Amino acid sequence: MLIFIMRHGKAIEAKPGMIDDERPLSSEGIEEVVVVSRLLPRVKIVYSSPLKRAIETAEIVARSHRVEYRVIDELLPGRYLKDIEPYFSDRALFVGHAPYVDDYVVELTGYRPRLPTAGVVGLRRVENMWFIEFFLTPQYAREVVERLKTGRP
Repeated sequence: MLIFIMRHGKAIEAKPGMIDDERPLSSEGIEEVVVVSRLLPRVKIVYSSPLKRAIETAEIVARSHRVEYRVIDELLPGRYLKDIEPYFSDRALFVGHAPYVDDYVVELTGYRPRLPTAGVVGLRRVENMWFIEFFLTPQYAREVVERLKTGRP
């Protein structure tokens, strides 16, 4: 089984009186999610935290991969890996928040990735062990896309 753990894209700075849960993605956040989603292996379903920035991230990835997304409370900040494990299925992508996305990876693999905004870790389960298959950041995704455009190796 291969699953993907993703941190939401960069959100706008909070404005006076704005509720943190309602902060949308910034234009930079949208761009970073778009470029990362282009390089992701095939995703079959996307699960998202109910916070606006996570939902917007999930919508972009789901649209890119032509799959559905579902909003689940189990990805809210402060929840634990055991809360999302029932949703594990091959090629499921989970959009959450720092530091909890890193905590999930630590619990499964023992490694703390420190995901940047829109960063993704691909985790593969072999028998009863989880391994990191890939680590994708927006910076790396931009470099790859640029090289593909220019034909540079």
